[in-house]
Amino acid sequence: MPMRPPFFALSATLVLLLSIPAQACTLWAAAGPDAGGGTLLSKNRDWAPDHVQILKYERPFGGHVFFGLYAEGNNDPGIKNGINEKGLSIVSASASSIPKKMRAHQPGKRGVIRTILSRYASVDELAADADRVFSGARANFYLVSDRSKVLLAEVGLDGKFSYRVVDKGVQTHTNHYLDPKLAEFNVSIGQSSSTRQARINELLTQSPRPFTTEKFAAISRDRNDGPDNSLWRNGKQHTVASWIVHSPASGPQKLRVVLANPDQPEALHEYTLDEAFWKKN
Repeated sequence: MPMRPPFFALSATLVLLLSIPAQACTLWAAAGPDAGGGTLLSKNRDWAPDHVQILKYERPFGGHVFFGLYAEGNNDPGIKNGINEKGLSIVSASASSIPKKMRAHQPGKRGVIRTILSRYASVDELAADADRVFSGARANFYLVSDRSKVLLAEVGLDGKFSYRVVDKGVQTHTNHYLDPKLAEFNVSIGQSSSTRQARINELLTQSPRPFTTEKFAAISRDRNDGPDNSLWRNGKQHTVASWIVHSPASGPQKLRVVLANPDQPEALHEYTLDEAFWKKN
């Protein structure tokens, strides 16, 4: 099989694409003692303020019911985060260190959030099927949690991916590859991605344990690095949503969502994910 050309040999045309602002998100999670038992999963969703977001249920035939955050009215609609009735939650971030043109041309690859939520009940189930799920996925980053574990997956091009599962400590991600085995896909690491990665790590290191939903919510509003590089952004891209799931070792999970839709008042939604919640709609 012919070798792909090295990434440093990209044409000048592709390199110029790197100057185009890329959508970005910040992901972080805690597990075990750091989360007071159980897990916490969080995402700040950054995007151009050119659309609205809604929260809704999906009830796929033969699959798990799930509840998600969906974008509507822009050029990239669909589900962005979600949690299913079995307690599995997923958030994602764009692989912006790969030029947009290359990310757009991935024949046969697909988004996998709906697949994961409808088919899998736990991190262990997903990890056992990781090759099938992530080798067919589009380039992206995923954090997945259940009541006891967190899975971090980095998906590159050509079916290449890596993942790890932890049951204690913290995991963080922005928009470039952290696994050295996938470093070839860091064609250009943006200033925002590197700044936010350093900042989320700094804040988590400085914060006393155990983390709580309230501590994660406070971290999500950090504006330390200006409108374009902070965790909560209002520059070229805006932070349009915050999604935090608390999954205790026992008892109902809790979901906290902030929607910052353009031209609308910011809205806080808090849910207890008990049996009654999953029977709605």
